[in-house]
Amino acid sequence: MFSTIGAGVGFSSLGYILGTLVVPLQDEFGWGRGQINLASLVSSLGLAFALPFVGKLLDRFGVKRVTLVSVPLLVMTLAMLGLFTSSLAVFLTLYAVAGLLGAGTSAVTYSKAIVEKFDTRRGIALGIMAAGLGSAGLLLPPLMGIVIADSGWRGAYLVMAALAALPFVLVFFARLNSPSAPAAQPLEPLESPESLDAAVTKPAHIRHAMQRREFWILCAAFFLLGWALLTMVPHFVPLLIDSGVAPVQAALLSSLIGVGTVIARPVIGWLFDRFYATHVAVPMFIAAAIGCLLLLWGGPALAPVTALLIGIGFGAEIDLMSYLSSRYFNRRAFASLYSFVYSVFMIGSALGPVVAGFLFDAQGSYSSPLVIAASMMAIAAVLLLTLPKFTKVEL
Repeated sequence: MFSTIGAGVGFSSLGYILGTLVVPLQDEFGWGRGQINLASLVSSLGLAFALPFVGKLLDRFGVKRVTLVSVPLLVMTLAMLGLFTSSLAVFLTLYAVAGLLGAGTSAVTYSKAIVEKFDTRRGIALGIMAAGLGSAGLLLPPLMGIVIADSGWRGAYLVMAALAALPFVLVFFARLNSPSAPAAQPLEPLESPESLDAAVTKPAHIRHAMQRREFWILCAAFFLLGWALLTMVPHFVPLLIDSGVAPVQAALLSSLIGVGTVIARPVIGWLFDRFYATHVAVPMFIAAAIGCLLLLWGGPALAPVTALLIGIGFGAEIDLMSYLSSRYFNRRAFASLYSFVYSVFMIGSALGPVVAGFLFDAQGSYSSPLVIAASMMAIAAVLLLTLPKFTKVEL
């Protein structure tokens, strides 16, 4: 429960609530959508800069200590967004600070807690943890829509700050394993090599792992998937509002992304424990690409289908990224290495919405961003299929 709730109300929640804030911020300050979505970029760049350091701290000191420091820092920054935003410069600076100081509340921290505790049922455990992110996508947009209608956008940030404090309390009740031994120690055998052909060994040294093609394929594939799947999350509500949908109804439709994610993540995690993970996830990404094209061709009438397909693809994405990282990277250095993959993923997920925003400002349409997103998902699927097989842990 600690990891599931922590993932849902941590740093990643900022991406889910931004879409509901775009129009209110536009109305009050006159900022363009591309300018507002620079918040995703600067916060993700801050996260990408901080995560490699946080990953090392997680491997050395453990999840509990990192959480006790990071959660209050994120809460403070969210409260400042609600209280002190007065210009675009202040708004973007606070988002960058949220990325830097809130890195310890990202999915890397909660994935580390799961990887330390589970091996044979790691897929379903990671899926349940990642369902917290889906639940955030399901619950936060309509909640923020209601709060904004009642108390304005500043009230939305203050409510989010209160929610973000929950893991600080839960960590005292969580049963967390001690930090792993240093990564320089000999490789710990986790699998039986006969379970799959071409089994992949997991280097114990970080620099050795970063020289292998598996590391770079994961970085490239999840950069593309981050860009593609996150492109429309903050733009989904504005797109529907532009099409004549009422703001609260648009927020409710956007929450279907969370429905797809909540349903998909535990199921996909369960499948990862029984079948080869990449072969399970790739069809999900193709379905999400089709969803983007359906939104392009069918407009708001197909928005519910698109939201569900994007949610399912997003569910497969986070699950697969953490699961594959845990299988290709040594457990003792998992957080240090996974933090790099997650950083690249976050950069892609930030660039996608920003580019989409500026393309909308220039073209008055989301057609180009939707085509780009669908193409990137197809390329990422091909890259993932080129990965060597890892040794599968039998149940």
